[in-house]
Amino acid sequence: MKKCPSSAGISLFLSRRLQDAGNRWANQAEQGERAFEASKTQAARIARVRGSYGTDIVDAKACAERGITVSNIRNYAVNTVPEHTFALIFALRRSITAYRDAVIKGRWQEAGQFCFFDYPIHDIAGSTLGIVGDGVLGQAAAALGRAFGMNVLFSTYKGVDGMGPLYTPFDEVMRRSDVITLHCPLMPSTKNMIAGREFALMERRPLLINTARGGLVDEDALISALDAGQIEGAGFDVATQEPPPADHPLMRIASRPNVIFTPHVAWASEEAVQSLADQLIDNVEAFWAGAPRNLVT
Repeated sequence: MKKCPSSAGISLFLSRRLQDAGNRWANQAEQGERAFEASKTQAARIARVRGSYGTDIVDAKACAERGITVSNIRNYAVNTVPEHTFALIFALRRSITAYRDAVIKGRWQEAGQFCFFDYPIHDIAGSTLGIVGDGVLGQAAAALGRAFGMNVLFSTYKGVDGMGPLYTPFDEVMRRSDVITLHCPLMPSTKNMIAGREFALMERRPLLINTARGGLVDEDALISALDAGQIEGAGFDVATQEPPPADHPLMRIASRPNVIFTPHVAWASEEAVQSLADQLIDNVEAFWAGAPRNLVT
């Protein structure tokens, strides 16, 4: 395995390789009409090489109109995101952080016995895992769930019927799941797909896990669902605004014992970052050689 270069090293490599070719590298900033018009070079040699995010920030129509090649980085997070997902699931199902904080605050001594039961503890085995999103990450999460003895349900797309026997209707997944995890892109059809109506369907008071995209869940409705006891807890690695301001809905609930909010790091294991860096450099080199790879159309 090649040693992962530093961010400064990657930036230097990119600037040298891309500047001469009139190329641009897009990571998280929006790449739309105004960004393209600001560019001096409009030739077909311009490449948009994405870093660690999906292609939803790239204006595909504007790229196509200008003959711009768009390449992305694929499957680098196939282990790190599902593992982070299950770290959140285990920590919340067994109230790990809540018990840790209680021990630090002296609750064990206060209890005066060999253990105390201030927070709920549930097994993973035998519970039902509802997955929204059947791509590489959703499938990897399903494999982990089955390994831990969970009953796995793949949801149909919201509002879509007839996807076949391997899928369970979206509303039924909301009703039957003990844990719901999201692994789908943010699009107009998925924006706020979990909101007040969906929380009201959640008969089993599930955990809700989002390591996918901010905006899939109505964050104000999430707070209402927690307050009403419609869900048992929430584990989020993403937010509608990153970094979130101090008054952001998720920041307002981050200290609750049944909430874990991490700073968009599910993708960022050392092994995943290494794969990302390798693919990024390979994409640029392939484009430079006239044989672009990992094309997004």
